[in-house]
Amino acid sequence: MRILCALADKGAMNFTEFKRLVGSPTTTSSCLRGLVGAGLVRKEIQADRYRSVRYSLTDRGSRVAKLIRNLEKAL
Repeated sequence: MRILCALADKGAMNFTEFKRLVGSPTTTSSCLRGLVGAGLVRKEIQADRYRSVRYSLTDRGSRVAKLIRNLEKAL
């Protein structure tokens, strides 16, 4: 949930930004892989020298993030 909300707030992010948010590189990698597999997050490999990777929300991910925010407000 934290990753989806961070993407909704900040837009596309790279792995290092997520690692700061989550903490463990293993947990971060696992979470991102699951979110990509569920169709909530899009993984984009950049066409730069280092082939960096950016993650962003899909339309489905945006809807889920909005639902999470509404739940947070209700609590």
